[in-house]
Amino acid sequence: MKWLALIFLGCCLTFSAWAQTDSLSFSFGKKEGQHRKTYVLTGKVTNKENGAPIEGVGVHVDGLFTGVSSDRFGTYYLQIEPGEHRVVFRHLANVPVFARVELYDHAVVNVEMVAKSYELEGVVVMSDEPDRNVRNPITGITKLTSAELRAIPAFLGEADIFKGLQLLPGVSSVGEGSSGINVRGAKTDQNLLLMNEALVLSSNHALGFLSGFNADVTETFTLYKGNLPATFGGRAGSALNIQMRPGSKESWQGQVGAGTSNGKLLIEGPLKKDKASLIFGGRLSNVNWLLNQARDLDIQNSKLNFYDGYVGLNWELDKGHVLEANTLLTGDEFQFSDQFGYDWANRISSLRYRGILSEHISVTGLLADGNFDNAFFDPEGADAARVENGMRYQQGKFSATWANEDLALTGGLEGVFYKGKPERMSPFNAESSVQEEQVGKERGVELSGFLSLEYELGKSTGFVAGLRYSSYSQLGPDTVYLYNENAPISADEIIGETVFPSGKIKSYSGLEPRFSLRQNINPTLSVKLSYARLFQYIQSVSNTFGPTPIDLWQLSTTYIPPQRSDNFSLGFFKNSKDNQWEYSIDAFYRMSQNQVEYRDFAQIFLNPHLETELVFGDGQAYGAEFMIKKNLGLVTGWLAYTYSRSFFTSQSEFEEEQINGNEKFPSNYDKPHEVNFILSRKMYPRGLFNLSVNYSTGRPVSAVNASYILNGGLVVPDYSVRNKYRIPDYFRVDLSYTVEKVFSKKGDSLNFGIYNLLGRKNAYSVFWKKDGDSQQLRPYRLAILGSIFPSITYSIQFGGGDE
Repeated sequence: MKWLALIFLGCCLTFSAWAQTDSLSFSFGKKEGQHRKTYVLTGKVTNKENGAPIEGVGVHVDGLFTGVSSDRFGTYYLQIEPGEHRVVFRHLANVPVFARVELYDHAVVNVEMVAKSYELEGVVVMSDEPDRNVRNPITGITKLTSAELRAIPAFLGEADIFKGLQLLPGVSSVGEGSSGINVRGAKTDQNLLLMNEALVLSSNHALGFLSGFNADVTETFTLYKGNLPATFGGRAGSALNIQMRPGSKESWQGQVGAGTSNGKLLIEGPLKKDKASLIFGGRLSNVNWLLNQARDLDIQNSKLNFYDGYVGLNWELDKGHVLEANTLLTGDEFQFSDQFGYDWANRISSLRYRGILSEHISVTGLLADGNFDNAFFDPEGADAARVENGMRYQQGKFSATWANEDLALTGGLEGVFYKGKPERMSPFNAESSVQEEQVGKERGVELSGFLSLEYELGKSTGFVAGLRYSSYSQLGPDTVYLYNENAPISADEIIGETVFPSGKIKSYSGLEPRFSLRQNINPTLSVKLSYARLFQYIQSVSNTFGPTPIDLWQLSTTYIPPQRSDNFSLGFFKNSKDNQWEYSIDAFYRMSQNQVEYRDFAQIFLNPHLETELVFGDGQAYGAEFMIKKNLGLVTGWLAYTYSRSFFTSQSEFEEEQINGNEKFPSNYDKPHEVNFILSRKMYPRGLFNLSVNYSTGRPVSAVNASYILNGGLVVPDYSVRNKYRIPDYFRVDLSYTVEKVFSKKGDSLNFGIYNLLGRKNAYSVFWKKDGDSQQLRPYRLAILGSIFPSITYSIQFGGGDE
């Protein structure tokens, strides 16, 4: 019987392959007559379900030793001799497509691919092509899909992009309860955050425990750690481009979910079948019941609410011409008992056109508008007040690409206009004695032009070079204070002021060269080298340990110069066993100028001369990333270790503008050692078990060396130099189990998770307070999440046609 089953299976596979081979057949031109030496075969590869282009599809012709891959628009380009050919389209996540093509003229063959139907996949962190980590000429690229992200154990069961990225080498955060990520020793505001290439200034929920990007409406996340393409700029560290998912063009469908932290809804479908689609995804928080379970009365009387909504329209105007309209809305409100609170809102809207003008030329045009508002408030007492600030900005970008089989040229222009909103303090209620106060903020415009070249020198060498020229101008109206030239910049040294009602106040500009080289030692081993210079004209200002919702976005001014960084990286990348295993070592070094730190007890908000509270100096970051990954099989996952150091050195000759006497000291986010272990195990028929283990060195803090008691019992602390000590090391274990098709054959899933399985009280910070009646200051550990957090999430799909 076993032999009969094997014979039957072999016949089925043979028939399937034969059917696939003949499933597509094309004929172009006439066989008779004279023909050119070669003809062009081009086209676009898309997802059959939603019409989205598929990047990284391998296109090969039987009998030829060369092949190409589809670009980010899904477009491929081949030059082959006339005749009858068998063309194969292969992609890791899709069923291969085979086509017979009789080619006696230039031809266009568009192909639709169907996703492989796995019940549940393990955590597969791969590029679009299984060997792209070896073949891609740019080092330091990390790509995740929303499906891979959802397989990682998450806080309160909600998949989150920033928390997922922190499990990869070179990416960390200050600690639990802080938003943003630190990439290769860079500050969080040195990360360029993009949604479909539209600029996003801030996106976080629940005091940084979640981001504003719902995994249900996102498609891929690409993080550039080592070398940014010349098309990206404006930040001195890294770039994270979040690609949003187009809605289905085939049928109306959706998903409803409810979990420990939120409820959510997803709806998508065709406005015009095969032409235009709409997608909507929204989330609403559901965490206040958890606060009510706490024993602490202050926590019981606290509240935390958040929401986000995304609407996307995808319209295929014609073959190869797509128009996209997107809007993301996020908002939060947090209040801790009757003591303090925050609220903030963010909106990003964009309109993007992508078109293929000919077999060699494609263009992209983008218009975007963003608005960010935030506030913090003190709700009780005579000093009850509310302080607000924000930023409004518009962005425009155009790029064009010319490409053939070996060479791609991309050029374009980009501009961003920033308009800071006035900082405003107002009384919180009628009982408050606070007087209204307002401080105006700056306006500025950033303009850039870029050109990049990507060239394949045979099979073993890849080369990418780019040049970006950026310029920035601060615009009026504004008041520029004049300071004594022979003294530090401080409020006491103001000797006058100049009022600019309009026009340019101060300008900066610079060239930003980019370079990356890949050399294959053999087909499974390559070495990569890269360099990039980056300028940053806007930065987040905060006097807290980590970025908070009320951070102030500050433009460059006469006294606040732009940051500049020079980034180097060198890496070795190895695959084995048909790309099932990946190994990588990637070393990096970054030098930064005009990096910002803060004077002790800095007054950041409602300060018309903010430069008097800032310290400027040089930053230095270096380290290495080590990673072992298993991509395929019942058990998948990775082990990542990062060694990373980050330092700051002030440069002023005046003692008031120095930190630690101009001696080098570790930055707030300097965490030398970090280890992440992720394991994913398929549990047939429909289960998936996931485990994550995280360890990192504690971050630096300034500590109290001694304390003195003055007459009257006043305790005066004597602090150490900046960041001399460290908080305890961080260690956390999470696990989750997901089951699909639990109650519905249409499609549902049930996820059980435990965050912080060991209940470890990991320190976010250490503070000092009096120890009873002894009048001595004692250190106390502040743990944001100091207990086990179980979660359960259920979601069910609807629509989408019959089974």
